[in-house]
Amino acid sequence: MSVKQNITLRLDAHEVRLSVDRDKEEIYRKAAVTLNETYRRYAAAYPQLSVEKLWVYTALEVAVNLHSDIREKDLIPVKDKIEALNRLIEEKIK
Repeated sequence: MSVKQNITLRLDAHEVRLSVDRDKEEIYRKAAVTLNETYRRYAAAYPQLSVEKLWVYTALEVAVNLHSDIREKDLIPVKDKIEALNRLIEEKIK
């Protein structure tokens, strides 16, 4: 049985609280860093866009990168986790 751990991630101004497998904590934290870096890059490049639109661009870039990796490495389990994170992000910005 996997040991769960409660973590809080900060995605821009949003806090995301999750219960994750302890051995996956680092992956979630790295994913949050990637999302924040991508979001900040779009925010700097397109300051006129709304927060929601910036997250759409961020999600799209992460999804494109994911699909490129899947095609190259056949990482289908990773796709499911990224989609779950994208759903969490969409819930938080609504």
